[in-house]
Amino acid sequence: MLQSFTDHVAEHLVGPDSRRSAIVDEILDGLQCAAEGNLDVCDDLEEAAQRAVLEWGAPSEVARAYNDATLRISANRLSLQAVCALPLLAVAWGSALLGGPAGPWPQHPPLLLVGLAVVGFGCVLSLAGGLSGIRKGIGFEAAAAPRDQVVATGTLAALIGLLCVLGALTLLLVNRGVSHPESLDWPKVVLPATLTLLAAGYFGTALKRFLSVLRGADPV
Repeated sequence: MLQSFTDHVAEHLVGPDSRRSAIVDEILDGLQCAAEGNLDVCDDLEEAAQRAVLEWGAPSEVARAYNDATLRISANRLSLQAVCALPLLAVAWGSALLGGPAGPWPQHPPLLLVGLAVVGFGCVLSLAGGLSGIRKGIGFEAAAAPRDQVVATGTLAALIGLLCVLGALTLLLVNRGVSHPESLDWPKVVLPATLTLLAAGYFGTALKRFLSVLRGADPV
């Protein structure tokens, strides 16, 4: 009976396989402890297990509580990563592009202004969303409360904003490299360009996975 209950809970769980497996193990361990405690009031193992299952409640409700926790943990991690990535990108690109270009570069090329506007918008969106999500997603009150929409919305804003920044930086680099390759010190640009592409792949995948957790965490 205990294994059947955990199997039903597992059907509703979302998140990485490692976390789902850890949750199932935690539930099974808790049920076994509850069943052993019930043996003090009844001698039948089956009845003790049945009481333990009733104490835990419906599998869908148990899964919903764990899914809310999974969403909050994932949101906090991704928001923090997005907020921390912005200053790292600024330092990497600033040192590469401001450290003495090898050739002339037009002062105000049209695409540069558009790109900088997108970068600025993405930075504001990412920082505002990430910080609001982190603020609402940490602490004892956040852990005890049901899923807060601000946490999910803030994390989505942080990821989308960061992806806008990464896309704009990539576009600006390609445009400058094609139009005025002599204006770039390529050895200095290789590191931030590689970091940008890797970050775009990582956070793009993270956004996709977070959306799947978000959809799966809807009431069942």
